[in-house]
Amino acid sequence: MLSVPKLIIAFLSIFSILLLGYTFFLEEESELNRLLHYYDFGLCMVFLYDFFQQLYKRKKRWQYFYTYGWLDLLSSIPVIDQLRFIRILRIFRILRIIKSFKILYNFIVSNKKASLYGLIIFSSTLILILSSSFVLHIEKDVGNIKTAEDALWWSYITITTVGYGDHYPVTNTGRLVASILILNGIAIFGAIVSYINENVNKIKEKSSL
Repeated sequence: MLSVPKLIIAFLSIFSILLLGYTFFLEEESELNRLLHYYDFGLCMVFLYDFFQQLYKRKKRWQYFYTYGWLDLLSSIPVIDQLRFIRILRIFRILRIIKSFKILYNFIVSNKKASLYGLIIFSSTLILILSSSFVLHIEKDVGNIKTAEDALWWSYITITTVGYGDHYPVTNTGRLVASILILNGIAIFGAIVSYINENVNKIKEKSSL
């Protein structure tokens, strides 16, 4: 049965394939490539957590592992140059999603509110990655966001609306992207708080019965 976390994993799996494909067109030593590798590592940690969670929940764990669990495990390996092409195995995640597309569609239609939470979190993740990558690309030669680490730090303090001011965009385009990222931060934290409150209320209702 699908849930919000599984819906997010499905969307992130599709996005990770697109991200993986794009990295093949970048110079290995470029800051943008390094930044995308950081995000790839983060996505891999999400997929690895999902793998262990699925393994823990399965009654027949070895059967799960020997069918497609091992593919999930291999596709969760972060960016390692020597194992670069192993990441192509993530395509099997997409095949599994396509195979269960009807289930995915029925879940979205019948669970519109839950699907909205999943869509917001996925969209926020997408905006975060794209905005930090775009700002790094346009600001690295004119501003103070010059490295992958600068872009990561800037995106973190921007999406949390803290804004220390040590790294900031200086171009109008960069400021526009920063504005979008700030709004994105407000939306995602609002969605997370709403989702937590809804689940807490459900637990309270069950305990009161």
